Amino acid sequence: MPRLSAQIASQLEQEILSGSLPPGSRVPSEEKLSERFDASRTVIREAIQQLRGRGMLVSRKGSGTYIALPSLDPLGTAFEAYSVLADTSDFLELIDFRILIESECARLAATQAGQRQLARLEQAIAAMEASAGTQAKFSRADIAFHVALAQASANKLYTAMLGALEKPCIEFAQANRTESDWYGEVIAQHRAILDAVVAGNGGQAAEAMRRHLLSSRRHFVDLTNPPEEASRG
Repeated sequence: MPRLSAQIASQLEQEILSGSLPPGSRVPSEEKLSERFDASRTVIREAIQQLRGRGMLVSRKGSGTYIALPSLDPLGTAFEAYSVLADTSDFLELIDFRILIESECARLAATQAGQRQLARLEQAIAAMEASAGTQAKFSRADIAFHVALAQASANKLYTAMLGALEKPCIEFAQANRTESDWYGEVIAQHRAILDAVVAGNGGQAAEAMRRHLLSSRRHFVDLTNPPEEASRG
């Protein structure tokens, strides 16, 4: 049976999700909650802490505890933690997730991006061209393009999720193979995506992104499943 604090936290959570406790409203005092649930203040504090940890409550010094306003920060934090802690097989699933999400980002960016967003995408490609051959700098510029494209989609959910993936994606990009022709190939793939976005062709932009990420997926599979040495056996 769940601890009393967990039961209280669950009930309060349901009231928050149902709108009975609307965003921005003040949570009743510990004394009132203690009376309502017939629980000690220590138990009430534990329940409040659990909800605060889930991003549902915020505390304001000298004022009290309030229902959190809608925010994508908890989603981004949870997604980032998962992606950083994921093992090799899980990361392959993250690449598959990126193929779905980023293809749609590219499609949306083709109709939603303004001149400022297009300039950021162009700058990212210029940075990739300038850093070709320097793995760390190239990887950062590569991921900067993807984050900028998510922002250009004008979809806050996509931006939050892909922003949370930035660090593990950089680490993945740095682990990718670094032959001189590989840099040119990756730059060409990003240029194809941007050209389609600039042209306002959502379908072409989505397909260019899908092809690019499928190529990255194949590289990852090759890296994690190296061929057996010819001399073996």
